[in-house]
Amino acid sequence: MASPNVFRARSVLSGLQGAKAVRFHKHQIIYSSGDSSNALFYIEKGSVKLALTSKEGKEAVIAVVDGGAFFGEDSLDPERPPRSNDAVALTDVHAAKIERGAMLHLLRTDRHVNDFFLLFLVRLVTRMKDEHADSLLYSSEKRLALVLASIAKLGGKGQSQPVPRLSQQDLANMLGLSRQRVNILMKRFVKLGFIDYTRAGLSVHSSITSIAGRSEPDSGRSRQASKRALNE
Repeated sequence: MASPNVFRARSVLSGLQGAKAVRFHKHQIIYSSGDSSNALFYIEKGSVKLALTSKEGKEAVIAVVDGGAFFGEDSLDPERPPRSNDAVALTDVHAAKIERGAMLHLLRTDRHVNDFFLLFLVRLVTRMKDEHADSLLYSSEKRLALVLASIAKLGGKGQSQPVPRLSQQDLANMLGLSRQRVNILMKRFVKLGFIDYTRAGLSVHSSITSIAGRSEPDSGRSRQASKRALNE
C-alpha cells in the first residue's frame, strides 16, 4: 500500500479533467481575498505566503506553505465562500491547480489521495492549535524561534536550512509584534549563532531549537546559555 505521506501529483493528476500544472513567478499574486474559490492548489516546488489584509491596509501573515502542501482548500466548502485570504508566491512556484469538482471526485474515488488529504488537514489543524497555544504561553523570543524553525523545516542536529525571503515585517505580522522588536530579536539570534545572513538570504541553524523547546534532554546548558544571552 502506498504511504499516505507521498502524493505523486503528476501521476495522479495526469489526464484528470479539471486539473493542470501551473507556475507562478516570485512575488506573483496567486489569488486575493474576495476572489471566487473554485479551485485548490498542491505545491510541488516553491513557497507561498498566505496573508490577511485589514481595511486599513495592515497585513497579517497566517502561514507560509511549501512543497508537499495544499492551499486554497476553502474551495471545498459546500457554501462556496469567496477567498478569505491572499496567496502570494515567495519564490518561483510549481503547482497543480485542481478544480473543486475534480478534487471532490478524487476524494471519493482514490483512497490514496483521500488518505493523503486527510493527513494534511489533521496536521493543519494541529499546527493551528500549536500556534494559538504558542501565542498565549510563550515569550516573543520563543515564538520567533518556533516560527523560524518551522519555516526552515529543520530535521536534525547540526543541520542548517535556508528559508524563503520573508521580510522582518512579514515575521512581525505572523507573530503580532512590531518590526522593531523582530529586528532586535534577529540581531540577538545572529549573535547566538542561531541564524546567518548570506548572499542567498537567511539561513536557520538547528541550534535555534534550544530556545524553541525542541532540543535534546542533555542540552540544558545550551538552553541556559541562550537564556542568558537573550536577556543581555
